[in-house]
Amino acid sequence: MATYVVRLLGESEQYEISQELLDEMNVHDNKIAEYVKKADILLAKIRKETEKMQEIAKKGKAVNFRKSDYVIPLKDITLDEAMEIFEGEGIIKG
Repeated sequence: MATYVVRLLGESEQYEISQELLDEMNVHDNKIAEYVKKADILLAKIRKETEKMQEIAKKGKAVNFRKSDYVIPLKDITLDEAMEIFEGEGIIKG
């Protein structure tokens, strides 16, 4: 029977597992791969909406630097940044 060696990132030990355990692990691997695909789709949508917000802001009058009421993130925002910035009601409350 085939065995496989698995190392957990950040740990110094390795583990020898059977095909049965590898198959069981693969179920979770496939789920994560699907979540990643969905995250990429969501990130693309977040970036598109952020770009639209920037375009709307640029319709206003340009002013000299002063305290901002709102800060629109860059259009290449990361998912982690979006989760932090747009948490709850988002940037614009109300």
